[in-house]
Amino acid sequence: MDTDRFELPEPGPMLPPVPAIVLGVKGDDETPDDLTIVWTFVLNGKPPRVGVSVAEASAISGHSQVALDFIKSSGEFTLNVPDASWVEAFDIIDMCASERDDKFARAGLTRLPSKLIEAPGIAEAPIVLECRAVSSHPLPPDRTVFFAEVLRTTVQPGVADEAGRLIPDSREFFGMVAGCGEFWTLGRSIGHIGQTKNRDDIRY
Repeated sequence: MDTDRFELPEPGPMLPPVPAIVLGVKGDDETPDDLTIVWTFVLNGKPPRVGVSVAEASAISGHSQVALDFIKSSGEFTLNVPDASWVEAFDIIDMCASERDDKFARAGLTRLPSKLIEAPGIAEAPIVLECRAVSSHPLPPDRTVFFAEVLRTTVQPGVADEAGRLIPDSREFFGMVAGCGEFWTLGRSIGHIGQTKNRDDIRY
């Protein structure tokens, strides 16, 4: 084992990869429905629970988001999983997070009505989760973390099998590599959860 290591100039949350996710939230009479990029994580498989970290509109990082107030008001949002065919649209959304305009139009994406919540999804997304927050937690200096239940999950044809199991190579999914800021696709399968116990029934 190689034990020769060096310390980085500054610490960082270098945990590659992390999900590349677009959050959708319903706007109001003055601001269109909003899209933004958020740090996203799985909390539980059954019952399905997820978490998102959303920046304040006055975030000192300069990468503020207008979506936070809408989430606080409605408690609802969609999580939209992109594929590599619209990675440019993904970055457009990320880079205009603080601007109050129609991000669907700017990124060339299509609103997808939700069934159980008011927040819109993205029609081009292979996977869309309709979510409702169950709790919120301030994260100083400038973020709020929401824990949410997944009320409904829809996928494009061919993305999951008849049993609802994801087919990883059905689309060219990608993640954000925390530590260098690059987008990388999933690549190849190297194993699965439960392989050391001869189990293949675990999805989350």
